[in-house]
Amino acid sequence: MIRSRLITFLALGFLTFYGCQDDMQVEKFKRPDWLAGKIYTQLKEQPELSTFAKCLELTQFDKILDASGSYTIFAPTDEAFAAWFQSHSKYKKVEDIPLPELDRIVKYHIVQNPWSKNQLRSLDVFGWIDPKDLTNNEPRGYKRETLLLDKNRKYGIKGEFRNFRNYISIVDTLSSPWIRNEATDSRKYAPIFFKEYFDIYELSSSDYEFYFNRPIESPADIYYVGAKVIGDEVFAENGFVYKIDRVVEPLKNAYQIMASKEGPNSYKDFLDFINSFPEFVYDDRKTMLQPGASEGLAVDSLFDLSYPNLTFNINRERTKAPAGTYGLPENVSIRYHHGLIAPTDAAFNAFVNEYLVGGTRWGSLRNAPDHIKRIIVNTYMSINPIYPTDLSKGYYNGELDIVKLDQSEIVQKEYGSNTTFIGVKNAIIPRAFKSVTGPIYLQRGYSRVMNAIELAGLLPALKRQGQNYMLFVESDQSLRLDSSLVYDEARNRFSAFMITPGSYQEFGMTQSDLRNLLMNHIGLDHAKGLARKEFIPNMAGNYLIVDNVTGEVRGTDFTTKGYGGSQIVQEIPKPISNNADNGTTYEINNWFSFSSTDLYTRISTNYTRFHNIMRSAGLVLEKEFRYSFMSQSEIYTVFAPSDQALEGFDTSGMTQDDLKRFVMMHFVPGHIIFTDGKKAAGYYGTSRISETSSQYSSTFTQIRIRPGIDVIEFIDKNGDVFATVNESARSNIIVSRNIGVGTETIKNILAYGVIHELDKPLLFNQLDTK
Repeated sequence: MIRSRLITFLALGFLTFYGCQDDMQVEKFKRPDWLAGKIYTQLKEQPELSTFAKCLELTQFDKILDASGSYTIFAPTDEAFAAWFQSHSKYKKVEDIPLPELDRIVKYHIVQNPWSKNQLRSLDVFGWIDPKDLTNNEPRGYKRETLLLDKNRKYGIKGEFRNFRNYISIVDTLSSPWIRNEATDSRKYAPIFFKEYFDIYELSSSDYEFYFNRPIESPADIYYVGAKVIGDEVFAENGFVYKIDRVVEPLKNAYQIMASKEGPNSYKDFLDFINSFPEFVYDDRKTMLQPGASEGLAVDSLFDLSYPNLTFNINRERTKAPAGTYGLPENVSIRYHHGLIAPTDAAFNAFVNEYLVGGTRWGSLRNAPDHIKRIIVNTYMSINPIYPTDLSKGYYNGELDIVKLDQSEIVQKEYGSNTTFIGVKNAIIPRAFKSVTGPIYLQRGYSRVMNAIELAGLLPALKRQGQNYMLFVESDQSLRLDSSLVYDEARNRFSAFMITPGSYQEFGMTQSDLRNLLMNHIGLDHAKGLARKEFIPNMAGNYLIVDNVTGEVRGTDFTTKGYGGSQIVQEIPKPISNNADNGTTYEINNWFSFSSTDLYTRISTNYTRFHNIMRSAGLVLEKEFRYSFMSQSEIYTVFAPSDQALEGFDTSGMTQDDLKRFVMMHFVPGHIIFTDGKKAAGYYGTSRISETSSQYSSTFTQIRIRPGIDVIEFIDKNGDVFATVNESARSNIIVSRNIGVGTETIKNILAYGVIHELDKPLLFNQLDTK
């Protein structure tokens, strides 16, 4: 009996203990009264957000938001919805909005992850900014990923074989039996604007107002797309809620904007043109992630669509960094946005008719070469967003042209999800068409040179603004005759043929060869027409010689017929453009030639007495074929006394130092002086070391030279002319060196000096010196 009572007592104690323990556990895990509720619960408690709360309920997001995940909600106030209904009069209440449309609106107001106000303006692609880190101290990350994911889009495609290549274009799905299903690359991003972002890019409130029709009212304000954030954030257990004063329509990407049929302006023709550049790549991973795929059910094949030859992908929500930007994470969409200016159909067709149709031009847009089409599209694109500040100051487009635009040209403006968009009523003309390359790119008869310019990468230099180029090119017809530039279109390669009686030899041309060839035919200035001969520096570091008497233009050697030819010909160029804004383009029948004879060879061969004096002065390095006092990186003008001038010149009483000073006063480093009068009169430093030099520093004698038209004069101490160089076959002898490796088809020759023959030596005690 006692034993039975003891067991009963212990059992009651055990139950009492564990019953109390359960109560303790309940108390332990009970939700504290101070802890904020889940994000929908918190939003529901805000009386001015009742309409958006209803939107969440209708789309079932009330359950999702309070179940799991972390979010930030930008919730339009009831007043914002009232304004939205006024502008969307077909709806009176949220229940009237079709569920798919309401679902898109709701998702675009929800951002993944929780973001406090401070965090919204403290992010970049590497994470939180650090004021002490110079590479990550600015909040350039101004966009956030929303929950809105567009459906996969279907495209019709058309294939075509032309120009030795297979091409595909995107067409209407009703006009082609071939379909490609694009796998949407990402959920849409929404821009969040704040003062620091505008400061980074030197933008202002007016740049924001341009796209969203409202100014930024205060430096402390934050704007979610076009809506202003009102008040402080509402904290929730799994995120934040912000009140905003407008309902935000989901932003369209560039493709969606141009494909839209809303509004008075159509960009269909320009979009169709862009759609001749697509690339579809099958995406096995996305295909197999579709419902039913893993169970063996038939699903659509999904493709990634891109436009690799264009500045950016108009269809993708994820943006990319500018070319040449390295060390960034894979996804940089929060920082980068693009820019697009699109011509209306009328503007685009007017441009095509003016620049591509008729006469000797390409006949139609379709017939134009691929790179011309690429140039046209990229002219309207920018890797960066385009704001009014950029329109007035100028911005770089996808072809690296600087573009400015008068706002009176604008017929539409819109901030897109991956680009800023501006519609214009007149076309933007590519600089390739307005510069000296215009007649080459717009006419059929110069396609070989055009392709050479493209392969050589010289178009950016040739279309540079503010220049005064002389560009000399051969036509296709001329090149077919001399075979000095043969283009294999199928393999995209060039070669030159050396033709001799009864045989020929082909020489392949590299990109470097093409650059050497073309840059030697780009004069950096125009002839003034005053001197008998003018010497125009070219882009390759050589000179073009313009004979203003005969009209002949040549290089530093005589022009010959064909590649490596022996028949000397005279080239009198014919202008083929008169409206380029950076120079003039000329047609020639044969490429210019350039000598690689160096200064040492010229002097030692043609001025033996002068050379022997230098040998006596200890200045000749015979094994190295150069003079010891001359620098390989310097340019020189040499006034060399002829053998006749030195015939009676007595050096017997001169020391080696005297000989050095005598010789080196005939060398003017740092200048190339011709008889075309382009150099100013004045004192020019020579290589002669002055008597005022010390062991610690050297000074050099300056002599007074007066370059003029067809003459160079040396002034004596009385102000009279001591010696004269007249324009003749014995003056303006340009010396050069081959700086290539010796295997080039087109030699890489650099001019570094000029020799003028003197009929008397220069004497220090008689010249006006400093």
